[in-house]
Amino acid sequence: MKNVVNILGSALLATGLAVSVMAAPAHAENNGNGGNSGNGGNNNNAGNNSNVVSSVTCAVNNVSLGGVNATACQGPFSGNDTGAQGTLLNDLNNGLFAANVGSDVTWSLAGKSDESNNFLTAANGSSAGSWSLKNALSTDTFVLSLKTSTAYSAYLFTGIDFAETGLNGLFNTIGVALDGSGNAGKGLSHASLYLANKPNTPKKVPEPSALIGLGLAVGGMVVTRRRKSN
Repeated sequence: MKNVVNILGSALLATGLAVSVMAAPAHAENNGNGGNSGNGGNNNNAGNNSNVVSSVTCAVNNVSLGGVNATACQGPFSGNDTGAQGTLLNDLNNGLFAANVGSDVTWSLAGKSDESNNFLTAANGSSAGSWSLKNALSTDTFVLSLKTSTAYSAYLFTGIDFAETGLNGLFNTIGVALDGSGNAGKGLSHASLYLANKPNTPKKVPEPSALIGLGLAVGGMVVTRRRKSN
């Protein structure tokens, strides 16, 4: 039998035919370097992270003051919130939060945390940290904008009583843009403070009928006093 196998093998080699041999399972495991192709799975994870970055949405609990979360938020928006190319002030004055504060409110930029100002400070460079007001504001309605390298989100606060909240707050840029890990926000470039300028509430003018009633009441009091004096 052994001679028959040898003769067949010699015949195959003579004809130039290649013989393929199935590797044993144990031998296949030894080719574990082939498992490096599994790194492609890591690349897929990276791709998923980039998708997460592109689908970030702000949330009201990304920013708080004295434990009070923002009333509403908008973003993220690409680009700059302030400066020559900044768009947020125009957006605010064009009604970005009109549904929350009304359409007759105008806005002004008070200051930025990366410049000298009299209004606020923030932990620039951090993805999560503290921010604070230097003094109580003259308005109970304001917007805090968080800017990272390529995007910003705006957080609206309304009806704030600084005697209750104090002046210290917390922020997280996870609602602006994510870093490479997909689990944390990018470092804060700066925080910007915008103040709401509300129109003065007009004094209510008494109706004519009310004025007539008031005149009759005063006249009656005068007549009564005269009768008593007589």
